[in-house]
Amino acid sequence: MVIKKLMKFASVGVLGSVSNISIFSFLVYFDINYNIASVVAFLFAVTQNYILNKKWTFKDHNTKTKQKFIKYFILNLSSFLVNLAVLNLVVINFDEGTLTKIIGQILGIGVAMGFNFIGSYLVVFAKEKEIKEKI
Repeated sequence: MVIKKLMKFASVGVLGSVSNISIFSFLVYFDINYNIASVVAFLFAVTQNYILNKKWTFKDHNTKTKQKFIKYFILNLSSFLVNLAVLNLVVINFDEGTLTKIIGQILGIGVAMGFNFIGSYLVVFAKEKEIKEKI
């Protein structure tokens, strides 16, 4: 059961990563600051991923969408900060070329993915019955 959810979560993550990197690359290509581009790409991807994970990965039909989105957003915001740190470390230590920025963004997304699954599975989309069993 967890493996199936992990595979679905990874599929949603791949789609979110493609959206994130596409938006990021587009903005950076047009000389938007890479940190601002990263924020815009994150906001789009986190919303897209929340909707897909809620409906498909975790089959969560609970009506408390606003509360869960806030938890999901906070979880993803913390991993986004890791993403931003990786992006900036790559740019600072190599160069400010467009390709370097895109590689830094890809690496940052990769580092944050595991943290997102664990938090989503254990906190955001955990069913009350599953929570009681884990305690």
